[in-house]
Amino acid sequence: MTDGDQPKIDLNPPALRPVADKPWRDDALQRQGIAVELDKLVTQLASGAEPATIALDGGYGTGKTFILERWVREMHNRDQVAVYYNAWENDCDDDPLVSLIETLSSNDKIGWSERLTRASSEALSGILRKHTGIDAQKAWEAGKDETIGLLEAARSRRESRQSLKDILAERVDATKASEFPGVVVVVDELDRCRPTFATELMERVKHVLNVPGLVFVFGINMATLQETVKAVYGDIDAHQYLLRMFTVTLQMPPGVVFSGSASEQDTTEYLQGLADRYGMRAFCRRETLLAKDLDNALDLLSIVVAAGALTPRESERVMWLLSKVGAASLGSDGRSSAMFPRVLVPLAIARVKKPVAYYQTVSRPNEAPAVINCFFEFISEVNLHEREMDALDELEMTMYLVCHQRSNSEPPAYLALRAFVNDDEASILDSHHLSHRSAGISKERAKALLQVAPPKDPFPERLIWTFKTLRFITSRFDVVWPKS
Repeated sequence: MTDGDQPKIDLNPPALRPVADKPWRDDALQRQGIAVELDKLVTQLASGAEPATIALDGGYGTGKTFILERWVREMHNRDQVAVYYNAWENDCDDDPLVSLIETLSSNDKIGWSERLTRASSEALSGILRKHTGIDAQKAWEAGKDETIGLLEAARSRRESRQSLKDILAERVDATKASEFPGVVVVVDELDRCRPTFATELMERVKHVLNVPGLVFVFGINMATLQETVKAVYGDIDAHQYLLRMFTVTLQMPPGVVFSGSASEQDTTEYLQGLADRYGMRAFCRRETLLAKDLDNALDLLSIVVAAGALTPRESERVMWLLSKVGAASLGSDGRSSAMFPRVLVPLAIARVKKPVAYYQTVSRPNEAPAVINCFFEFISEVNLHEREMDALDELEMTMYLVCHQRSNSEPPAYLALRAFVNDDEASILDSHHLSHRSAGISKERAKALLQVAPPKDPFPERLIWTFKTLRFITSRFDVVWPKS
């Protein structure tokens, strides 16, 4: 293999899109189970006599779009009528009803296009009139009484709404002969829209498109959507408002959580898959040391991921940061290779989850506890193996060393631990420069921590365990996030 053929880290891998015939092939987090639950809800609600809406509620980056796109593709594969509507992409419309109807009419499976197009001119023009409407204006010009014109305009709008509902109901009824009763309309990215667009879209569905058997499934962030409602209507009970909009709510897992009984192997395979997407594993296999460092880094990252502290999107961003450093430094001069597992992983997590702690650490000497506390906070309730405890001890002591700016002296944390170990029995540990995890430890634990501390580099010019190297490497973190 020539140098030009060597594997490279790819900082911009193609976006994950559902494969037509196998939409769940890349479902590393086993989220198909959520789609199964959605199927059950749709089957129950579509057969009822009342209109129905479902909210798939989850925070940003929890994977709602991933699930909804693949679920729609799966429904298409089994000949179930389903439509995907990205609200954010249509946010530029004055009224969401226009693009909603256009999306529905694009489905020719049961004649949506022919019937809705025929009715759209009359029905939509009536529904979208705000204030007096065209009919009222013509009535005024014809010399009729203004009140009569207004009443006629209102009657026209009501008749137009009913005409549209009748057409939708007829088309929905045409699907009930199949084993999948009703029609599913997935509305995604609603909470990213302008407040007026988002609220009008929900209200159009609630009051205009409320046809039994036509089930709307919204992918939303409920907390954000409540603020959206308040931005439009002021200080109202946004929670109660949204309760009226959605028949039932299905909650997304807040972090990377596997369905069923998760195992360490699940987490490992998931992270290895992320590393493969960026080409990191192929890149690091060229050298035994790099491969070992990557495995150690993934082991540390897996502890945080298994604790459910990172969303899928946050996990990808952490991997992206590690890849960015790797693309520029790994294998070139050894500087980041030695830091990869014990320094870059906690810093990358803090950069994504708690930027304040991250910047506090990389901008001021002797502030390692900020990032260490951040890292240990996410795994505080995790039961760790002995080897994992040892790895975390190494991480903590290495962070103290690389965050110490004066290369000709020991870090304050080292000095505090050493004084505690060497003094008499009544000595008290000065924990000011230590993490919360190490505050109040015994002398035996203090000795154990000192034993895993990395030695001072005998070759300062290599800059492996120094604050200067830390700043050099983490400078590559401070970039604009890639499109996600």
